[in-house]
Amino acid sequence: MEINDNTSRNDSSNILLWLDQGPYAYINLGVASVLSKLNKFNFFGIVATQQDISFFNNQKVIPFNEIIYYPDCYINKSSYDIDYLKKSEKDFDLNLWLDVYGERFFHEHRTHFHKFSKSEILIIVENSIRFFSELIQRTNPQLIVMQTAGENIANTLLFKIAKKLKIKTLMINPTHIHNRIVVSDNLTSQEISNNFEKIIQNFNEKSQNYDSNYIKDQSLTETVKVQHTFNFDDANTTQKISHYIHRLYNDPEPIYQNIGKTKSKILKSKISANINTKKRKAFLDTNSILEIQDEKFLYFPLHTEPEAKILTTSPFFSNQLAVIENIARSIPVDFILYVKEHPGQGLKLWRSINYYKKILELPNVKLVHPSVNPQELISKCSCVISISGSTGFEALFYKKPVILFSDEYYDCLSMVTKITNITDLPDLILKNLTSFEFNNKEFNALMNSQNSESITFPYFQLMKDALTISLLQRKKEDYTLTQKAFANFYEKYKENFELLGKEFQKKLSN
Repeated sequence: MEINDNTSRNDSSNILLWLDQGPYAYINLGVASVLSKLNKFNFFGIVATQQDISFFNNQKVIPFNEIIYYPDCYINKSSYDIDYLKKSEKDFDLNLWLDVYGERFFHEHRTHFHKFSKSEILIIVENSIRFFSELIQRTNPQLIVMQTAGENIANTLLFKIAKKLKIKTLMINPTHIHNRIVVSDNLTSQEISNNFEKIIQNFNEKSQNYDSNYIKDQSLTETVKVQHTFNFDDANTTQKISHYIHRLYNDPEPIYQNIGKTKSKILKSKISANINTKKRKAFLDTNSILEIQDEKFLYFPLHTEPEAKILTTSPFFSNQLAVIENIARSIPVDFILYVKEHPGQGLKLWRSINYYKKILELPNVKLVHPSVNPQELISKCSCVISISGSTGFEALFYKKPVILFSDEYYDCLSMVTKITNITDLPDLILKNLTSFEFNNKEFNALMNSQNSESITFPYFQLMKDALTISLLQRKKEDYTLTQKAFANFYEKYKENFELLGKEFQKKLSN
């Protein structure tokens, strides 16, 4: 911990920055840089990894009053207090096991290095609650800046504790339009649906033609293309060798994400991952369809896994195999269910072959190759059924009925059906297939609301460039190099950050 200046101008003018690992720390620093020019805030930073501490303690972008290393709160702790946890659930309106099951490093997809015991989990949870509640009480922030909650147990707890304590918490939420984001105080950008409810009754604005041609150029397919460039597998052989030698010759930091990561396990895991990824892709290429058949079908897009979105906003529908089976049981006999693999799953090593086999075993289900154009699937299907995400939103541009299993800002539309009871699924599917009506006024009002509540911002391109800075700091551990890289990064996106800063100011004053 380093204290630069513990004298605050005013407690109510403090801003707490969650400087989580990876690109988020450097994007949030860019936001803080804009806000610091107002000269009325004190900044406190929470750093999640040791690799970033030297940079944030020595950087010249903004003067932090204090930099706090979050993992200190749970490292080397050996017991938990169940009474404290019970009291915390009550005091902060928490459902701790629900939050625990949303943590990807406690989830089945990330337990090949270490399977966490109940005791290990609750030690991390208890000490995180103590850390965040005490820090908020001590710094009394007017604002907390963080990435979208749900990325890990820490930022989930920080978000929920802050909300209960009525601290303004803002995050960047991408919308379902490429390069448009909402600065939001909630997980699902409810600002859009709230605005929709205000304007719909008296909405008389001339209708625009929000059709399939509009969404083709602005769909999140473009976002996925940017995300694919994050992949380290695109590096050349020399870069890869250098990267893995550095990892093998340096002991991992003792944060919970690294528990069980011995050098031998890391090497074994990488070799196994390369082999399995190729096998899984070969199985997909052989066993999934590449062409849409001339038949009636419903379309279900798989989410990437693990994914914070479905683990956090739809925890009871996060088992996608179970969801697929329930949909297959519920569709009319003359329909087929098309299940498309997400192209982004390749960055997460694809799913197991056994997973794909279970889909293929269902007699009225077809597995669709990830390369198939999703717009073509939407245009030819009779209904889109999705846990959440952009595919349901894009279906509205094709005037297709949409069924969702979780909250989305577009579920305020009459054309969107929200599943609250799984036993209603057969009737709701049939209703959408036989009596669906598209309401153009509603859709135009929603688009008007989205445009007014969001801004144009190249979020995923910034993520890519911020990740490069994070990797530089991790590898070189030379804050002067990181300082230069961040200066270039900020200059490149200066206009974007200034626009983003204005949006944060506007939301802070609301």
